Amino acid sequence: MLSRRSAKVVASFDARAESYEQHAGLQRAVADRLAQLLPDLERPSVLELGCGTGLFSRHLVKNYPEGRFILTDAAPAMIAECRRNLAGLGKASISYEVMDAGEAGGHAGLDLIVSSMTLHWLPDPATALERLRRLLSPQGVLLYATLGPDSFAEWRKVLASASLPAGLAEIKPLQGVAEEQRLVPDADTLSFLRRMKAVGGLTPREGYVPLSPGQLRRAIHAADDRFGGRITWHIVYGRLTA
Repeated sequence: MLSRRSAKVVASFDARAESYEQHAGLQRAVADRLAQLLPDLERPSVLELGCGTGLFSRHLVKNYPEGRFILTDAAPAMIAECRRNLAGLGKASISYEVMDAGEAGGHAGLDLIVSSMTLHWLPDPATALERLRRLLSPQGVLLYATLGPDSFAEWRKVLASASLPAGLAEIKPLQGVAEEQRLVPDADTLSFLRRMKAVGGLTPREGYVPLSPGQLRRAIHAADDRFGGRITWHIVYGRLTA
């Protein structure tokens, strides 16, 4: 059963499924880079966690035209969008499942497990990775891209300096990191917050008390003054084997 926060995350993504890709330029860029790490496989059995609207799924189908794919997401509306976006892309064997990535199971002997920009939503990403590794075949590979611990450092510092609560959950280091990337896609702090909202990324941690409009305005001005409104996304790319 989903936690209250997880249920809110799912509802947030469900509500934005149809418009998600209009605002997901960063997520698309991350998917493109993660695709460069895909191994050479002939007819792999592949599990994708958090397929969303199919930004990374497209790479999978293109790279493994004879593969067998299980594409999953906790948000049913996202799966519906993914199914529409992949319609007509080759003749790969694709099945879709509503699945919480943190409780993934029911499959074994997988050649490849992938997750792009999903792990940071889970209560315990490290434990989830260990569970996923047990689903791999002996030669199987697990690839992921997710937020790293330095993400949004500027925004966190501004809130801490003003003794204001941060709704952002703590992001802990993960094993298997092969590459790192720091992206600053927005010109100012308000644009950063609008991006987060547009892609369902403003679901706060449990117990968070939202800032008042005045507090939020002051924090935005402070981030613009102190950091030029340049808020950093720290992306880590990982590779694990069975």
